[in-house]
Amino acid sequence: MKRLMKQRFKYLMAILLILAITASSGLLLRQSIRDTREKEAENILFYYREKILLQMQGTMNEANALARTAYVMEKKQIDPSDWFHTAAEPLLKREEVRLVCLFKGDVMASALPQDKFGNLVGRDLQEFSYIYTLAKVVKDLVVEGPVLLENGTGQEEVFLFLQPILMEDAYMGLVAVALDKDYVFGQMGLDELYAKGYDYELWRVEPQNGNKEVIAGSRTDTDFSQAQKTNFYLPTEWTLSIQPADGWLSSGQRLGLSLLCVLLAAFLLLMARLIYRNTVLNRTMRKTDYEDKDTGLYNRKGFTAALDGWLSDTGTDVMLFYFSIEGYTQAIRLIGPEEEAAFLKNIRPRMDDYIHSPYIAGRLDAGGYVVAVQEKMEEQQREDFAKGLSLELLMQVRIDGEKSFLMARYQYAVCRPGSGGAEEELSKLICAYYHRVDQESPIRKLTEKCRQLIEGKNDVTFDEYTDMDMMELSKTFNQYRKQVEQLAYTDPMFHVGNRPKFLRDANMLISYDKKRRFSLYCLDICSFSQYNELFSANIGDEILHEVLRRLSRPFGAYVYRINGDVFLGVSLSNEGAESFVLRLQKLFAVPIMVGSLSFPLQVRIAACLYPEHGETPGTLLDHIQSALRFAKESDQLIAIYNERLEEIIRTEADILRRMKEAIGNGTLEVWYQPIMLLEEGRYRAAEALVRLPDGKGGYFSAGQVISLAERNGIVEELGDYVLTKACAFMKEQGDRLGVQRIGINLSVQQLLLDNSAGHLLELIRSTGVDLNRITLEITESILIQSIDRASKTLEKLRQAGAHIALDDFGVGYSSLNYLSNLPVDIIKIDRSLTQQILTQPKQYKLLKTIVDMASINGLVVVAEGVETEAEQKAIAASGLQYIQGYYYARPMSDEKLMQSLQD
Repeated sequence: MKRLMKQRFKYLMAILLILAITASSGLLLRQSIRDTREKEAENILFYYREKILLQMQGTMNEANALARTAYVMEKKQIDPSDWFHTAAEPLLKREEVRLVCLFKGDVMASALPQDKFGNLVGRDLQEFSYIYTLAKVVKDLVVEGPVLLENGTGQEEVFLFLQPILMEDAYMGLVAVALDKDYVFGQMGLDELYAKGYDYELWRVEPQNGNKEVIAGSRTDTDFSQAQKTNFYLPTEWTLSIQPADGWLSSGQRLGLSLLCVLLAAFLLLMARLIYRNTVLNRTMRKTDYEDKDTGLYNRKGFTAALDGWLSDTGTDVMLFYFSIEGYTQAIRLIGPEEEAAFLKNIRPRMDDYIHSPYIAGRLDAGGYVVAVQEKMEEQQREDFAKGLSLELLMQVRIDGEKSFLMARYQYAVCRPGSGGAEEELSKLICAYYHRVDQESPIRKLTEKCRQLIEGKNDVTFDEYTDMDMMELSKTFNQYRKQVEQLAYTDPMFHVGNRPKFLRDANMLISYDKKRRFSLYCLDICSFSQYNELFSANIGDEILHEVLRRLSRPFGAYVYRINGDVFLGVSLSNEGAESFVLRLQKLFAVPIMVGSLSFPLQVRIAACLYPEHGETPGTLLDHIQSALRFAKESDQLIAIYNERLEEIIRTEADILRRMKEAIGNGTLEVWYQPIMLLEEGRYRAAEALVRLPDGKGGYFSAGQVISLAERNGIVEELGDYVLTKACAFMKEQGDRLGVQRIGINLSVQQLLLDNSAGHLLELIRSTGVDLNRITLEITESILIQSIDRASKTLEKLRQAGAHIALDDFGVGYSSLNYLSNLPVDIIKIDRSLTQQILTQPKQYKLLKTIVDMASINGLVVVAEGVETEAEQKAIAASGLQYIQGYYYARPMSDEKLMQSLQD
């Protein structure tokens, strides 16, 4: 099919070339004819231009003689009334003369015939047409016409000839003679142009407004845009345009030219046909000598000849590949000649579909093929190309009723010009192939592939063999590998891909075509845990099953469950991310039904694109999870990865880098906020807080630093650093500053590690500080979520002598009933509660209740976030022991704390 398309394309190109040659020849002849006619028109125009100028400035310019007479009379100071009538009388006898007048200076001194124009005498020059003033200005002959001349009884069209009277180049007056329009046109002889077969148009540019004014023309409906033109000045610009009445190419010339082009095209087509038949005949004669009749590929002789031609013509490296289908001879005895013929016939189309660069291919023997590719390839590219083409040469056979596959093994090399002939290079390649085959045994290959599976490679394929026992063993290994992959890449509960499956699929998509774009969408079900808590895990599973069914519509097989109720989908469509996200939201607009129960779901969706937002699957997954996390933190339902998120990620990477460097160098700062004991009116406690400089004179948020440490697995390292620093400070400065206890925050990750209590106690004791002076703080929300495991660790710490504080109490998880059951000594009331006691009486009552309950259970109460005097007084009146907040002191470095407490 591909070869047929190429052949048709060649036919089409040949026809187009012939048409182009014919058209070009026709255009050249057409242009030649037109050039000849235009040259003729140019000569005619030159003649008429000179003729019109001669007529206007000489033959018809009767005003010139009168002006010379006036010049003489003016020098003699003779009044015009004494001589002008006599001088003009011969002109007035001529039939074509309509007016003869004389201006002395700017005033008309005489106008003849007097009976028609005597009333004009005495008028100023400016009372007449602008053309009179123009003659005065240019001081040369001015011809104007046709113009309307009023003679007292009517109007008639005339041409005006205005000749200034000059004395030593000074204007003294002018003579005007008006000639009949038809007489002037007759003298021009323009009608002779029409008689010669030319349309003409005489026009001028009106000097006052720049408009075109047609003076004379053969026809009014003719377009003169393609006409030949000539210009002359009287002194206004006059233009004469002419063109053949039947066009630059007459109908006869066009017909003859068309017939000539048809004959030329027919001749060229005939010649092309003869050349094609001769080429086909030569090619047919070469086939028997250079081609394999079963596949249409070259035989060995043809391939080496073609490769030699390549090497000599291009002078560039050629990639040479040899393929051998093992067991081919035995297989074709079993499948028969018809199936073999079908397989061989399909080889060339397979190669055409797979190979996109210029290539030549040959069949060397029954199962041996060689391919030369004109493309630069690195080692990995050659390996990938050979592996892909070996799959195209895969042969499927049935042996004893079972389907089997014969694989093509391969060897490749770089064939360089000048290194040897094609036959020599081919022989070396085949020798290298058989040398390698001799060194490899099927058992060794199977062992190596099993070792690769153990090392975690996921692209291992066990080959097919002609030996029946080896083939069965290979099939068994393949089945086992697929079963292991199924377990490794599938979510066992919902039978969809998991996170490793996504990483593998995305890596395959990118490896197959790095330029292919795809989109990644992450979907999280908001507050999904409530369904498990309020109903049952089975109900929750049914909801998730329905979620997967809905997601399979837009994503097909590219759906993954990466964590709990978080799903991932890959879209290969070109639909925009915004539009696709809206479509996903519509999927969950309808509540999910489980039995008779209806569950409306709210979903949070994040999106990112390949390759814009990451060039590896791991990077894409990190970025889309960052987008989803950003959506949760900003309480948004949609987050499409963008520059803002990239900036957040860069900032987080900067924080992590600075944090690791500061911990490693021992330069991470630990600040302290003193806590007031109301009974004594003195600072008797302090809380240790981490401070990481941002390099711009400020500090990163402590919450952001701790959150990043938790998400990146270094919170234990960070916590150990702060704990050691704070305990050492308490040991060295506690007594001198009057601080009885120092509070240090713990992350839940520190509590849930194996032997976390022993590890923490060892760190505290290594500083030499008394355990009774250390308070370990843990947030209420974290304690409640991990109360079973955390309680055991906290109890060990308490028994060793350390105090335990419940931080952020009152945020939303608080229940006064379990205060007595918590493994804590101190509760720290969160700012969200203390800031409402002045505006909401119920909150103040709640505060007093907490203080009373704590007192009953022997707990110490600390109020956090106190900022104003009014808050301080109200909280102090509740009966609690400690207050911490900006009202008393902000967090400060150890130096400032020592200075503040010593003062």
